[in-house]
Order: sequence, then C-alpha cells, then structure tokens
Amino acid sequence: MKSMARFLAALLIAAVWFGLVAPAHAQQSPPATPAAQAAAPAPPTAQQVFDHYAEAIGGRAAWEKLTTRVRRGTVKIEGVDGTGTILVYERAPNLQVFITTLANGFIYRAGFDGKTAWQQDVAGKVKELEGTRAADRLALSNFYSDINLAKIFPHPKMVGQKTADGRLAYVVEAAVPGGNPRLLYFDAESWLLFRVDTFENPLSPTPTTINRHDDFRDVDGIKYPFKSSVQGPGINVQYRFTVLHHNVTVTDDEVARPASSSN
Repeated sequence: MKSMARFLAALLIAAVWFGLVAPAHAQQSPPATPAAQAAAPAPPTAQQVFDHYAEAIGGRAAWEKLTTRVRRGTVKIEGVDGTGTILVYERAPNLQVFITTLANGFIYRAGFDGKTAWQQDVAGKVKELEGTRAADRLALSNFYSDINLAKIFPHPKMVGQKTADGRLAYVVEAAVPGGNPRLLYFDAESWLLFRVDTFENPLSPTPTTINRHDDFRDVDGIKYPFKSSVQGPGINVQYRFTVLHHNVTVTDDEVARPASSSN
C-alpha cells in the first residue's frame, strides 16, 4: 500500500508544461529576398499568444460568468489493472479537490484549500505540498488562470515554433514565481494549449512530466478539454471526462481539505 500511495502521489502532483525541424520530405525553399524578408510578418509575442488562447477558449466575458465546475470521468494508469474514476470539484476563486478512485478501491485525494496545496494518500494521511510544487499549485489553482496567463506567468519568453505531437505549435517558456519552469505548446492554427512540459530539474533537457490536453468541446460558452494525460518516468495516466457542469452548487464540504488519519 505504501508503494501504491507514493505512486499515486507522484502522478497527481505532476499535474493539473528546440528548434523547429522541417519534415524530411519537405522541399527546401530558395533564400528569401530582402523584400520578402521585410514583408514577412513578425512572430507573435508571448503576450499575444496568451491573448489568442484566451479568445480561442471563449474569451474573458464568457469565463467570468462561471463560478464553479464539476467534472467526472475515468482514469487508466499504466501498470494498474482496471479503470478507475476521477471526480473534480472547483469553486472560484481557487478551491479545488481531485478524487481518484482506482478499480481496487484505493482512493487518493489532492487539492487546494485557498491557502495551501495538499494531498491525501490511500491510508488517509494528509500532507501539504512544499517548494516549487506548492508554488505551482498556488498559482494554477486559480479558477480563471487560463484567461490570466500573463498574471500567472509574469515573465514569459517566446521560444518560437516547433512541431510537437504532429502539430505545429508556438512554444512559450514560463514559470510561476517560485515554481518549476515549463514549456507551453499552443496550436499554431487553433491557439489551443495542447501540451505542457514541466522541468523539476531546470538543468535537465528532459521534462519531468508532459501533460497533454485534447478533445476540446464547447461548454457553456467556453472550450474545455475532455481528455488529458500525464507522462513521466514510471508514470502514464490517461484521463477521459464524460461529465462537465458549470455554475452548479459546490459545497464547503466538497472543497474542504479532509482530516488526516492518525494511522
């Protein structure tokens, strides 16, 4: 049970982010003339990418009409038999609870209570997150973080374009104050954020975790992903949400940090 608890803690804490290589079959274009170079549009800034993303997912006015979110779905973990369930409660401005129930009955909880990020293992023991992980959760638990990326990431850097997961993306390097550096991948056509590489070791060229988001659907005036995944060393988790409701009642008990077991 202890090894299972450590495994689940690693996979859920990893949640809720170089150069462009041309395809081998692509033809080489002749060198651009000075006139063509002058006419080429400048690449977007990181702020402009954030703005495009906010509009692509519905815009600020639509998001600010929402105050709560409840999601239900399934979770499959590589190396763990069966299909589990995932239940998420969120309430503005920054209350969250994630409840994962595995097929064997083990339950793992994690969340943010407005002040601290916490996790509860399958034995019922609650522990607060610390360091960079705590800083990440503090910032990203904001219910409106997707439309406020410039505030969440105050010093973003445009890396450029890169093909990732078969999609041409604008890549932005960013970090929350005191948090882990990450790369944000925005689809160059739709502007949707489809991948986040997070580096817990800033000196490593390999991300600690890769979060992917897909199957964006229109719900209550915004776009939201119904499929997500977390991959990393020893971690491969697939989430598929089947239910998503906004502006439903989310009680204090549903977003409260649970008491820690004394066992």
